[in-house]
Amino acid sequence: MDATYAGSAAKARILKSELLTEDAINRIIDAANPTDIMAVLEGTTYQEHLKALSTFYSGYDLLELASTRKMISYILKVVEAPPSGAMEVIKSYVSRWDIESIKSIITSKFLGRKVDREDLFIVDSSRFPIGLTSNLITKEDYSLMINESDVESITKYLTKLGYGVYMLRFIDEYRKERDISILLYALDIAYFSRLVDSLKFFRGDEAPLRYYFREQVDIKNLTTIIKAKELKLDFASISPGLIDYGNIKIKQLTEMYSSGDHMAMREQIIKYFNLEQTDELRNMSLGDLEIEIRKSSFRKNMPKLASQSSSIGSIFYSIILAENERNNLRKIFAGKAHGMDKERIKRMLVL
Repeated sequence: MDATYAGSAAKARILKSELLTEDAINRIIDAANPTDIMAVLEGTTYQEHLKALSTFYSGYDLLELASTRKMISYILKVVEAPPSGAMEVIKSYVSRWDIESIKSIITSKFLGRKVDREDLFIVDSSRFPIGLTSNLITKEDYSLMINESDVESITKYLTKLGYGVYMLRFIDEYRKERDISILLYALDIAYFSRLVDSLKFFRGDEAPLRYYFREQVDIKNLTTIIKAKELKLDFASISPGLIDYGNIKIKQLTEMYSSGDHMAMREQIIKYFNLEQTDELRNMSLGDLEIEIRKSSFRKNMPKLASQSSSIGSIFYSIILAENERNNLRKIFAGKAHGMDKERIKRMLVL
């Protein structure tokens, strides 16, 4: 075992005890209201975060923000004193937090609505290890972006942060079509290009992690072409929205798109992810199909990363577990806030 990663692997095993058990998740789903959910979380590591935010927030807003704060706290422990060479990969990965907030600001500005604190993924960079903070946007940056007059002004501001360069490639198309999705797509390109490149020349044992990252691109691309096929769009009209960093190359996606109707495409995708070919799966909504695909990817890849005790996979096993828990909790809170039944909420979770 590589001694530089032995400590990370041991830390991952210890930290896993801070995550919620399946029984706790089920009790949260069964809870009647936010107060009952907080009672379930009492005595867990979520309690300190709920207490810290309770002066300013309440109800499901409090629960959601506490879940984000808890995830960040967990990941801070994971990335503390990372092995040499791992920092660039971690920096590239956590830049998704910046992008999540940038998308919220740009979308709000485009729609002419106010940006709420709950829309942003603001991180206290002073708590992060030296070397990681350079990848996080500051509160001051967020304030300046929110106060910009329009989307193009925000894009220009983002050039100094590295993201605007990608967005400016599509600014003429945005001006012509007034379609904000092309700028959001540019942010995805920025994220995945950095992430995949950060692993390109690593140690030689990062293949499972690289595959997992690329598979997230596959899922995004595949759901895009299914939706386009259902809407009977030409491939040329959606090809700019596909990201060429997946395991499935654009040429293969092109062939898949032209091979039959949307049902035939669904069957190919279901087979690719080793899902059971059932009428329910073939006919479910695109959103539900994406959830099933993400479940399959999670269950397939996480055991592989967990077994990499002498590789960077051991670090990302912990990071991805924490992110997944936060995502599941957000789905539960949103589902309960909108009156969804318990079985529907359970089906949305990636476990």
